[in-house]
Amino acid sequence: MDVLARELRNAAPDLAAQFAASRPTVRRNSGFGFFTEVLVPPERPASGPTGEFGTAHVLIAGLADPVAFRVRLRNGRMLGLLGDSYGQDTRSIDFAAVPFDQVFTVDSAGRSVPAEAVPDAGRSPAVQTPRPPSPPPPPAPVLIRPPADLEAPPRPAPAPEPAPSPHAAADLSDEDRTTLRVGLWAGLFALGSVLVLVFDLPIPAAFIAAVVAGRFLQTDRGLDLLRRTLASLQQAARERQA
Repeated sequence: MDVLARELRNAAPDLAAQFAASRPTVRRNSGFGFFTEVLVPPERPASGPTGEFGTAHVLIAGLADPVAFRVRLRNGRMLGLLGDSYGQDTRSIDFAAVPFDQVFTVDSAGRSVPAEAVPDAGRSPAVQTPRPPSPPPPPAPVLIRPPADLEAPPRPAPAPEPAPSPHAAADLSDEDRTTLRVGLWAGLFALGSVLVLVFDLPIPAAFIAAVVAGRFLQTDRGLDLLRRTLASLQQAARERQA
């Protein structure tokens, strides 16, 4: 929460004070993260941005990849705290008690920034809150993908992630992209229907899994991966026929 308050100090300068004065009312584990609804004192003026904000990430016990944290605001008033595991199963995770480490944010270039390096300038003294000592930062910054398809910094010695090929999706026309996206959502719908009807997968879980997969596969990298997979399958089919 302290990292989110510092990261969003310009958009919501009193966020730290809201964290300190709020109390949780509802905690929900979605199976792929969580949402904690909070109650903020009513005298807080309703002014400011509306939406979900923040790029804070942590590694928590029991999960291989980081969990993203965002705060939900309405007119600057905090409504709750969200956690997104990027498709990792969190049904057995008690977010209120699970230990965590390696707190970091993600900058506009997709690089991880240790929590200690998040700028603190510009905060009002009234919203400063004491923090316990933080663990030392990783040996070096780690290049990671943006939050939609985040990969965890490898431990114990993080290394830069290989950069994607500059020609990964350059040869896809607008018509190809549209065709792949239509086929993608149709395939995800069909797969979700099979999982729900045949394997009794809960509909909310199938919906969330489809949204997570769709978010990644609609990126340039995801479309290129989908195109290359389809091309490989076609080539294999032609070889079998030959």
